[in-house]
Amino acid sequence: MGEGQRPAERSYALLAVVAREELLAYTSLRRNFVAATMEVVLDRRSGQRRGADARVTTERRLWDRRRHDITTDLQTAGWVLVRRDAGATSDSTRWSLIPGMVPARVRSEALLPVSNETDALGARERGRALAASIGMSPTESASVVAAVSELVRNLITYATRGEIIFRAIESTRARGIEVVVIDEGPGIPDVGLALQDRFSTSGGLGLGLPGVRRLMDELWIASRIGEGTTVAIRKWRSER
Repeated sequence: MGEGQRPAERSYALLAVVAREELLAYTSLRRNFVAATMEVVLDRRSGQRRGADARVTTERRLWDRRRHDITTDLQTAGWVLVRRDAGATSDSTRWSLIPGMVPARVRSEALLPVSNETDALGARERGRALAASIGMSPTESASVVAAVSELVRNLITYATRGEIIFRAIESTRARGIEVVVIDEGPGIPDVGLALQDRFSTSGGLGLGLPGVRRLMDELWIASRIGEGTTVAIRKWRSER
């Protein structure tokens, strides 16, 4: 780097603002979008009222309107997505923006901490119920449950505890479900190797990540040694 040159700053097109009380959601979003062009921040506004003699400019009124929209969503959902594009209007629709996957609207979302077999059973039932709620067939629902079971088994085995986000999503093509499993385990040294058939770090007889990939329509993994792993899977409802 030449003298006087500054390192290139990462460009973010989207900003996720999380209510200060939603620390768990903040942590999950930070891990979930580790490789995406989105910044995740805590809402640190103090909520102080403007003085009576303060000048109210057109720019300030526009900011206040956007702030009101964001505040409403923070109160109901805990976090809100804002476009940073120049000239873009305020957009608080919630989206799933996983790298390599088509952006999808999030219609519902639930976060479930997992640390033991009881939690694992709850996760499987949550996946089954979500699949049924969007009209998936019994076969599709069974695939979702099997994939969730494998990911939860890996989480408990390698990381002890973590979180699972269940989402009902919608794209221009179909409705589906998305499951994001987040842990703070040791990480996966070689993701490509872990996705190969017959590869297992534990010697178990589970499906493994290759089996999860075959069951699902989409799979994405981000892992950092010593920091943890995030696995996102999607299953789209077939048109019948």
